Amino acid sequence: MNILIVGNSTLARAVKPLCFSHNVSIVGRQDYDLAHKEDCEQLVDDYAHNTDCVVFTQGTLDNDIWNNVTVNYTSMIYLIAEFYKNMPRGQIIAVSSATVNWQSWPGINMERLVYACNKTGVSEFCRNLNRKNIPGEEEKPISIQVYEPNAFASKMSTSKQSITDCAKELHTLIKNPRISVLQGLNR
Repeated sequence: MNILIVGNSTLARAVKPLCFSHNVSIVGRQDYDLAHKEDCEQLVDDYAHNTDCVVFTQGTLDNDIWNNVTVNYTSMIYLIAEFYKNMPRGQIIAVSSATVNWQSWPGINMERLVYACNKTGVSEFCRNLNRKNIPGEEEKPISIQVYEPNAFASKMSTSKQSITDCAKELHTLIKNPRISVLQGLNR
């Protein structure tokens, strides 16, 4: 199986060794700037026709709200839709966040609120795309999956939770295309 992981993230690098029996490519900002539509188009052109499973792990949490929305929501939705249109069959997995369960709380900073709302939008888009793709109907044989992990140790989080647990959970989705949503427990 040819697996493309979009986003040279801590999670991408942790799940790659678990997929040792597959051909795995990781692409990141150094290859495609997901804040630019032209780079997203090029990514689809380069990979959609020969990828069996695409995993979107891209994400950012910085002080630039425009960048947060563009990378965490706009480019991810665009890429999911374009890979869906251009892949003949396979899996599309979007890594979202457990923040879909609580987007706001007293004292949350604006950047984290924007991040949480973006990830909620990604999860909902995938759920609705799955409803469009009903088995037995004339649709594409593509599995749309969402992984909503809790915080884990990465450059975006100070969590002490091991990335290994999250990588194993994501690998579970890769191995099981019939699971539509997986929420991580991380304990």
